[in-house]
Amino acid sequence: MKRLILILMLVSLFSGAALSEILTLGFKGGLNLANMAGDDIEDNEMKVCFGGGAFLNIPVGGPFSIQPELLYVMKGYEFESISDGGVRMSYIDLPLLVKFSIPTLGPISPNIFAGPYVGFNMSADVYMGDVEEDISDSLKTTDFGLVVGAGVDYSLLVGELTFDARYTLGLTSIDNTADEEDVKNTGIMIMAGYGFSL
Repeated sequence: MKRLILILMLVSLFSGAALSEILTLGFKGGLNLANMAGDDIEDNEMKVCFGGGAFLNIPVGGPFSIQPELLYVMKGYEFESISDGGVRMSYIDLPLLVKFSIPTLGPISPNIFAGPYVGFNMSADVYMGDVEEDISDSLKTTDFGLVVGAGVDYSLLVGELTFDARYTLGLTSIDNTADEEDVKNTGIMIMAGYGFSL
């Protein structure tokens, strides 16, 4: 009986160690080329913003993995007809991505990924020059959408560098006024980061 308990403890220990080696925790950051789309959005052009945060990559078999992320993302757009004017917003986005890593020889591993995200609005302002107005009450606090993208992971002696580009498309309008206007977040994000095995 003691031998069985010892064997079970060793199996549990080594299984936990093996699992911890394949989990990757990382941090990334870069640019979000933000904009908005919808039937009721006009006079808009792309706004260059920041986005970044943390990710956890969890292998689930073969080249597939699940990658939940926690990102702080600035969004909005600039007015096309007014210089130094636009809408700026900040969100906490939680994407849940399915990642397919293309098998290769060597340290470079290309990948593609896709999945849903939920975003939580933290702030929202309309600005024109030095004049700002808080419009948080006019927006929904929650946003839902899809993420699709591709990237490259580069293995180092310790950890890996990661680069990716993604397109985010809001699926629901963020307008919370009585008019229920059709306005959705969109963005092209380009990020670089570093991950390490746990």
